[in-house]
Amino acid sequence: MKPTYHIVSHSHWDREWYFPFERFRAMLVDMVEDLLHLLGRNPEFRSYTLDGQMALVMDYLEIRPDRAEDIRQLVEARRLFIGPWYILSDEFLSSGESHIHNLLFGFRYGKALGGVMKVGYIPDQFGHIAQMPQILRGFGIDSAMIYRGFGGEKGQESSEYWWTSPDGSRVLLHHLPKDGYSAGYFGTENEQEIVKKFERLRLELDARATTSQRLFFNGGDHHWPDEAVTRAIAVLERHYDAHIYHSNCEDYLDALKEELVNRKDLPLLAGETRFGYRHAYAVLGGVFSSRMYLKQLNAECETLLERHLEPLNVLAILRGMQSKTPQIEQAWRYVIQNQDHDAICGTSVDEVHREMVVRYAKARQIGEHVKAECFAHLLPYDETAHADDQYLLVFNPSPFTRSDIVEAEIEFYRQDVVVGLNPDVKVVDPMPPIGGFRLLDGHKSEVPYQILSRQESFGITYSKHDYPHQALVDKLTVLVAAQDVPAMGWRGLKVVRTEEFPHYDSVIRCGNFFIENKFLKVEAAPEGIVRLVDKTTGLLYQPVNFFEDSGDVGDEYSYSYPEADEWYCSLHSSARINRAEQGPLRASLKIEHRMMLPRSASADEKRRSAEKAELLITTVLSLTPNARRVDVKTTVHNTIKDHRLRALFTTGIGTTASVAETPFAVVEREHREYDVSQFPYEHPAKVAPVQRFVTIRDAKKGFTLIVKGLPEYELKCDDRGTLALTLLRCVGKLSGRNLITRPGGAAGWWSETPDAQCLGEHTFEYSLYPHTPEEMQDWSSILQEVELFTVPPLVIKRKNGQAELESSSLSIQPNRVLLSALKEADDRSGIVLRLCNPVGSEIDASIHIGQPIQEAHLAKLDEDVLKPVAIQDHHDLKVHLRPYEIVTLRLRL
Repeated sequence: MKPTYHIVSHSHWDREWYFPFERFRAMLVDMVEDLLHLLGRNPEFRSYTLDGQMALVMDYLEIRPDRAEDIRQLVEARRLFIGPWYILSDEFLSSGESHIHNLLFGFRYGKALGGVMKVGYIPDQFGHIAQMPQILRGFGIDSAMIYRGFGGEKGQESSEYWWTSPDGSRVLLHHLPKDGYSAGYFGTENEQEIVKKFERLRLELDARATTSQRLFFNGGDHHWPDEAVTRAIAVLERHYDAHIYHSNCEDYLDALKEELVNRKDLPLLAGETRFGYRHAYAVLGGVFSSRMYLKQLNAECETLLERHLEPLNVLAILRGMQSKTPQIEQAWRYVIQNQDHDAICGTSVDEVHREMVVRYAKARQIGEHVKAECFAHLLPYDETAHADDQYLLVFNPSPFTRSDIVEAEIEFYRQDVVVGLNPDVKVVDPMPPIGGFRLLDGHKSEVPYQILSRQESFGITYSKHDYPHQALVDKLTVLVAAQDVPAMGWRGLKVVRTEEFPHYDSVIRCGNFFIENKFLKVEAAPEGIVRLVDKTTGLLYQPVNFFEDSGDVGDEYSYSYPEADEWYCSLHSSARINRAEQGPLRASLKIEHRMMLPRSASADEKRRSAEKAELLITTVLSLTPNARRVDVKTTVHNTIKDHRLRALFTTGIGTTASVAETPFAVVEREHREYDVSQFPYEHPAKVAPVQRFVTIRDAKKGFTLIVKGLPEYELKCDDRGTLALTLLRCVGKLSGRNLITRPGGAAGWWSETPDAQCLGEHTFEYSLYPHTPEEMQDWSSILQEVELFTVPPLVIKRKNGQAELESSSLSIQPNRVLLSALKEADDRSGIVLRLCNPVGSEIDASIHIGQPIQEAHLAKLDEDVLKPVAIQDHHDLKVHLRPYEIVTLRLRL
């Protein structure tokens, strides 16, 4: 059978990278204008692919809204292919819900313009998550195209595979050649040059093909359409006994499927792809830690959107509020725009990442308003009440009852503060500060609290119908024991003034060098060595939470050590230890390390500089009365350039395997050393990505490290059982040359990026959870601790009376079923509830909803209905989740 070459014209258009967004967009408008003219005047230029992401189309139409109809007609005529994504995001650094919202936006915007390309087009991401086939299948997409993270190893020689998710979902995969999507741009009408360029790529395509079909990408990064391609096709038809078409990805994949329909020998690819170092630049060695502050902001905003705003919006809509989905979607757009692979990976020029910080700030600003409006409907808000705070109400965002030690601010009125010219207003003297107060629950039982700080301050009550009212207040920041807060609901506490502050006995023991509850003991030696004792098993973990600093003369893509590196460890530096808090609700140790480190790399980047500077690391380790984990907050005052700083945890667990959370799946990884001389392009990375936690175990004990927006870890092979968590990776260039860990050359264009040195103050939050290895059998306790640490409760204050001090809207059992989404449906008709089973055992889930359920259906990830679900007693549903399955329900209440 003659080979068929599908020549697909396209441009991979990074929304922002070595230029900031608006400069690239100005170029994009010119490029699309030229493209539309080309499509209009040359019918032989049959089609063009706009990079699989709708953001390019929407960015263009913001400038040229008059072109929307032209775009729609070309899409319907299959001459222009758009979508299915909104953004080509990084897969490991974006949450599962981010991926789903990404596709929901892409399909919605594409539908209005003629429909999206039904191909899982992900050709430039830095590796691929295990659950991507299941996500694609949930949107009716049965094929994918990838490049990085795969290939070059035994059994990875062909270009076609079945790619399966852990749940068994399968898509047809096309794997791009060594030069990816960039090798087939002709750019000339010279016959010899055309044949030469084609022949170079043809040899590789023919050698890898499993059928007669070949995919020949005709484009590159920010390339204008190749107007010479039609001339090239005519030339090639004379030189080769083959079918050569100006084609598109959909037609190529349809032809491929037709030939593969009865084939059973296609190789399989299972799970995530994070290697491929012998195939091409994988650039996996540093993108998960470059500009760590962006990763932290991203995780914070995803939690805000997924676990606070969307569920609160649903609860408030059910009580009569006008939907806030339009505002929430605007916040989502800001966040997903930041998840473009060259953005969230921190691999662009400084101006790009400064704009990202602004987008995250905008998302949070929207979030503050939406939260206030939702709570105003759930917990009545009197904008005319200006006196003391009368109630604290703790909202639990989890689908199970939980008890937390929460932080709250309580304000007691002292004096009105006049703003502006108000000659008729006479200000009375301020009231004295309060003598004390008590907190009472709905049964009038006293609830203990712990004062953290107290200050004279200004309180403001906002109004929709008048100017804000300002008052002088006595403000106390306190910890409160919020016990048994109902699932997806709240519990209220009454604030009562008293003549004196109450005293509460502490069940936490603490001294100058230790803190201890009934489960755990944390000890710090004078030199700063921290020991963690699990009192339930008697097992010891030591030392934990010490710091390792080494040189990094790499770039934003890749960690790379200098030829003559110097390693420093906080265990060899002085430490200052004191008791920061002593209960009754939280006890904390504060440890200060002052490490003298090389100020930067040497001028030739072959070593670290002789000049040294001080790096101050301040860590607070905290225990609450019933905590099974130790919460850690580490603040680094970074004065050092060209280095990598990591927190280390020596567990004594003899293993080279870790289990880490990724979007919608907990995956097991084997860590090993490689002979790097066998990798001419790039050395395999020792680090790996993680979403919220990584767990290790052996036959005797287990240990889980839980993180907030710190997505890079290493399980050391040369020191078994030691986990390394990257806090900072500080470099000064977008792409370097002559990197030891990337001998193949540059990964991008030279740009100095001083902001990527991350100078200044940074705060990192993570938690240490020691446990038995048996707790990994059903994961319940581990997943619950992850939820408690990473999804915080919210505290609301009210100055007016509250009739409903306790409420629950949704509960899900068992608690190892993850709540992924509770949101208004994309078409605004009903509610979407999404659950995830991230581990390898089946689960029968029980769902209870506070309001009566009128209808319940299983649905796909795109929210299209599949089949009805039986409703029991008007409020209950039963759902079976296969291992690693994502289940979406559409409900009408």
